[in-house]
Amino acid sequence: DGFSDPMVDCKETKLRYRADQLFASPIVLEENDETIGWVCVQEANDEDMVKDAKKMMKSTEHKGKNIQAFSFRDLTEVSEEEMAQIPSPGSGEPTLTMPRDFNLMFQTNVGAMSDASSVAYLRPETAQGIFINFKNALGTSRAKIPFGIAQIGKAFRNEITPRNFIFRSREFEQMEVEYFIPPGDDVWQPFHEKWMQESKEFLIDVGLREDLMGWDVHEGDGLAHYARACTDITFRFPFGTQELMGIAARGNFDLTQHSEGSGKGKDGSLQVSIGSS
Repeated sequence: DGFSDPMVDCKETKLRYRADQLFASPIVLEENDETIGWVCVQEANDEDMVKDAKKMMKSTEHKGKNIQAFSFRDLTEVSEEEMAQIPSPGSGEPTLTMPRDFNLMFQTNVGAMSDASSVAYLRPETAQGIFINFKNALGTSRAKIPFGIAQIGKAFRNEITPRNFIFRSREFEQMEVEYFIPPGDDVWQPFHEKWMQESKEFLIDVGLREDLMGWDVHEGDGLAHYARACTDITFRFPFGTQELMGIAARGNFDLTQHSEGSGKGKDGSLQVSIGSS
């Protein structure tokens, strides 16, 4: 139900964008706090905003005037009234629709008949395979917590705009590690911090430049419903900054759901906290 991205369309160019990846700001004059227009870019940085603002001001009586610092907001945070003033990156005019949910699940039909009973969805992530097989892995490997399970596999997403090499493709390979730790509210944080530090060291060891890397800490509404904490390691690519690795403390949500659904592990043997990389 929640596997979706917010989407906006440009009514003139028919281009489609993720609303949480378009950033808008009012252009406010320093001298009198007057709002004279809006700018909108695909990456929240002052340099692009200033270029767009100066370009717009050239054609008005405000050319050469000073503007205040930009107040970035993505398009999921703007009102309908504000959206009517925000220029589309495609047309340069306020032609964007209000954000709406775009289903990322890749729908198909299984069997000879194409009706409601045959609808199925290809998996949008690979992690659940680890949780479904957790009891088998535990029994056959005889591992003791803490331990990890790593895997690589196919995943599929109905992307809004497939682009940027492997980042927004509809069929792709995912690599994941789920690291299982003892339960307890005072246990997961040291493990999470250790994962972040060692993940950064690994990326530097394989040749990534540290000055191009960053941290994106998810908080509040930015956290998935199951997560206690999540931090993305980002990288500045030629086409913009993107997530390179996500490190989440997933709690025991996944194993609890599979345990309750299958009736297995209710003795508490599967109720452990999970750190995910």
